Amino acid sequence: MVRPSDGPEWRWAAAVALGARGGYAAAAGLLEGLFRDPAVPMQVRAHAAITRGAHLRQLGGHAQARRWDGLGLGMAAAHHPTEDATVGDATVGAGAVGTDLAAARVDALLGLAADALGTADLELTARLLADAEPRARAHPSWRPRVRWHWVRAELALARGESGPAVEHAGRAVGLARRAGAVRHEIKSELVLVVARSCAGEPASSTYHTLEGLIDRTSVARLGSLEWPLLLLLVETGGATESGRSARHRARLTRSLARIRHSADPFGRRVANRSPWVSDVSET
Repeated sequence: MVRPSDGPEWRWAAAVALGARGGYAAAAGLLEGLFRDPAVPMQVRAHAAITRGAHLRQLGGHAQARRWDGLGLGMAAAHHPTEDATVGDATVGAGAVGTDLAAARVDALLGLAADALGTADLELTARLLADAEPRARAHPSWRPRVRWHWVRAELALARGESGPAVEHAGRAVGLARRAGAVRHEIKSELVLVVARSCAGEPASSTYHTLEGLIDRTSVARLGSLEWPLLLLLVETGGATESGRSARHRARLTRSLARIRHSADPFGRRVANRSPWVSDVSET
């Protein structure tokens, strides 16, 4: 529960948790309120913009997310100390948990890279990843590095390079697991199972791994990851797992209905226009 008296950092953290569960409307209200309030510390406003972009991207709106990621990057860059001081300042306080301006700058670059990937601009994705890599490695928090490996693995998949995709996804899994971050670990394992499938892993093994992941996702109440996992289960099962795939398909329909119901009006329009989400509705 979020109260008006709660500090801006707590409200931002609550919005992150709400988005992870698929509560995009409630998250949007918190994030846009933080972003537009000049009394809120700049690092929180920057992270609020970037998180809003991430939620729109999860709904299939890469082009719409780009605006928010750009706003977050502008804030982080404009209120940034020198590069040397940034790395030094990031080693204490907010930097240790990845909520400082240095982390916001990395997250914004990675968000823009994911936006470019979603719009099939692989060259721009690669350039943004190259810019973000030394910043992610220098930052004391594990989060920027995990996210960098996610997008790097997805770029490798888009290029048809399954080996590097498996390598980067595996590194993300290890980092998230050591940090004890359940959501990041499950997302990393999702990227890894897709990479292994593209590398030639048998469909039956992929299917059973995905079923294990969806069980963990349900326990953790991660609605934002539930429907992509269910979609992969339906597609991977095919004729060989027809009975179970039918149950997963029905569950996928319910999951998407909940996501749409819990989205704000703009987010719902984004999802309805998304080629990915609309395809799911037809599946």
